[in-house]
Amino acid sequence: MNTRLLDHIRDGLFLGALLIIAGLIMLTANRGIVRSMQIGALETTAWLEARYARVAQNFNAISENSALREENIRLSGQIARSREALIENERLRHLIGYRDEATYNLLPAQIINKDITGQWNYLTLDVGEADSVTTHMAVINERGVIGYTTLVSRQYSKVMPYVNTEVYISAKIQPLQAHGIIRWDGVRTDRLHLDSIVKTEPVETGQSVVTAGYSSIFPAGLPIGSIDSVSVRPGRDELTVFVRPAASISTAEHVFVVRERPDPERIEFEQQDIR
Repeated sequence: MNTRLLDHIRDGLFLGALLIIAGLIMLTANRGIVRSMQIGALETTAWLEARYARVAQNFNAISENSALREENIRLSGQIARSREALIENERLRHLIGYRDEATYNLLPAQIINKDITGQWNYLTLDVGEADSVTTHMAVINERGVIGYTTLVSRQYSKVMPYVNTEVYISAKIQPLQAHGIIRWDGVRTDRLHLDSIVKTEPVETGQSVVTAGYSSIFPAGLPIGSIDSVSVRPGRDELTVFVRPAASISTAEHVFVVRERPDPERIEFEQQDIR
């Protein structure tokens, strides 16, 4: 039994030695084939590495692009906020200068909501009864008339702007001193009607229109706008006069409430229908 095992081991060793010798002889005799195999393996490996490198570069590029986009968005936001801050500062400087020059008791306020969707438009301000604001107080900015307060709570006020078909403002044309009524027809927010101007008045485009002072709400001399166009109404004694507003409702953000308390008796009296 042991002799047989030794014979098998000896035969296996001999066979292994023969295979090793045969392999060495084949490699020695066929160096070209081996070299071709090595070149092929190298090319395959290089191709795979190039593909992997390209994929990795694409992934890196996508990641970098995403990071760059986020950075651009962040920087754009900062630039926009900085630009808005500069505009806001400039606007506030104008407002402060206007308040210092004005002879009225002006309360600074900010428009926090605009409901400009139809014929009965409204604005909301961030001031109210706590700031001594009451109804029927004029609201203006450094350019001119905005409207007047119609509803007041502890902290907020609702304003009826000139772009409301229920607003009528007594006005006059400078330097003619021709008096009329400003109203809005509910069509264009950049155009107002000036009624009751007789056709004998030498009205020209560009002339200023200001508050006449006949109202218990608006003091005299507040800018309303300028004459935009004038035409003769056929068969009528009145001119058709359109006024371009001085203060834009769409761009207004900061305003003043003119804290001149109106006479409630006068308001009630003038609202009575005498017909």
